[in-house]
Amino acid sequence: MPIADPLALSPVPPPAPATHRVRDALVAIGFCIALALGGLGALRKPPELEFEYRALTPWPAPALTRAFPGEVERAFADRFGGRDLLLRLHHRTMTGAFGVSPAPNVLIGRDDWLYFLGEDAKSLERNYRGTLPIADAEIAAVVTELKLRQQFLASLGIAYIVAIVPEKFTIYPEHLPAWAGPPTPATPLARLLAALQADGTVHAKARERVYYATDSHWNMLGAAVGYGVIMREVQRALPEGKLAAIAHPVMPPYVAGVDVYAGDLARQVGFATHYREPDYAPFAKVLGDPGGRCARRIDSSADAGFEIYGCARAGLPRAVVYRDSMAIPLIPLLSENFSRAVYVSDRRLDPALIRRERPDVVIDEMVERSLLAPAALPMR
Repeated sequence: MPIADPLALSPVPPPAPATHRVRDALVAIGFCIALALGGLGALRKPPELEFEYRALTPWPAPALTRAFPGEVERAFADRFGGRDLLLRLHHRTMTGAFGVSPAPNVLIGRDDWLYFLGEDAKSLERNYRGTLPIADAEIAAVVTELKLRQQFLASLGIAYIVAIVPEKFTIYPEHLPAWAGPPTPATPLARLLAALQADGTVHAKARERVYYATDSHWNMLGAAVGYGVIMREVQRALPEGKLAAIAHPVMPPYVAGVDVYAGDLARQVGFATHYREPDYAPFAKVLGDPGGRCARRIDSSADAGFEIYGCARAGLPRAVVYRDSMAIPLIPLLSENFSRAVYVSDRRLDPALIRRERPDVVIDEMVERSLLAPAALPMR
């Protein structure tokens, strides 16, 4: 005779007790109202996805396909009523109560410092701790690609400068969590710089920068340091007299208690009111006061991926700058030194663009986590 399992569930659940009919009815009604409000909320003004830094999923066109229900679900999930409020409550609870980042690519460090872990959330492990090793062949491939770019540009009489911006954790490791430990003895950046120096063909510069505690980017003071390093190399690489003087970076005034900042990382963790810091050189003031600068933006809004600035001072050189978001505060500084400066949001050098623009110098700016990008996106 089989022995009954005391832990086995009944094949048919017992009926719910009917002793609290009013309570059960109110719970059911409240649940239905919450569902209805969530659905109706999707018809209101779409949210801004302030924590996610991405575009809203568009409503799909009606179609009798298997993919259509999933597309509707994803679009609805971006819009249902109360979404932003629920996310804000979740993010603040994770951050404030548990000290855990709700954003997978943001690390909460010590002293209220926030670190960006890269688009794949692996930059710290790859470029600092060394737990995701980069092979010597990958470093060699980058050197080969940069050398090809330098040789192509040299054949046209164009100088080439590579500027690598270190990550925040490379410059400020003391604010990382204790578990992050010391960096690997030879980081990929150190290995790449050593390989470039040994090759002697490409001149790459990496210097200490000053960063926001709550942002993934350097602040205006840090950008000014980088600007000085880059422009000294540009002046050295150009023919003598081509750039007689480097434009002096003018820093905006700081007003204590007024100029405060909460960066992109603070917004991603949903606690910008907590992660606030003094902004000692507000970039917004630089943009808001163009009167003291020679350079003006001259491209049309249709030039996707390009920004073009011109300065009418006689005798200035021309430049093409391949850049990422770290160069945003560099743009008003660099542009003062060139009669025409074309900023390209791309990692792949385009020979057709170079021949068309005929620059005197090409500046290749990249953040540390992108140092393998040139090999992955070779010159066309």
